Amino acid sequence: MVKATRMLSGDVLVDARSREAREELSTLLPTDQVEQLCGLEAMAQVSAWSDEIEAEYVRIFAIGDPVMAGDVLTADGAALQSKRQWYRLQFRCTLAPDHASVTGFEFRLGDLIPRDRWPEYNLHDEYEEH
Repeated sequence: MVKATRMLSGDVLVDARSREAREELSTLLPTDQVEQLCGLEAMAQVSAWSDEIEAEYVRIFAIGDPVMAGDVLTADGAALQSKRQWYRLQFRCTLAPDHASVTGFEFRLGDLIPRDRWPEYNLHDEYEEH
């Protein structure tokens, strides 16, 4: 697992271009807020880790359900889209006690998910019309 030394989702959210995302986040149920915050952290961390990956979307529930235990969300069955391809993704996202910020993050980017398996995981090219 790649262990992050600096959390990035807070920087993304304070950016003026993220105004709409901040507003939407505040309207979600607490569990959905956690999932979105950890998904945002995942995209930022993977993009910072690799010059070849341009994280565009994360599906936390793609291959399996995440598990929340205390202040830690573990997603062993997530998927990440980069350059119109989906990759397997596992991550562990530790949150502050109020669950408003990420305090720890580690991840493992896995193999490409073959396009013929996308329907099985409810994945699609986010840039194509559905």
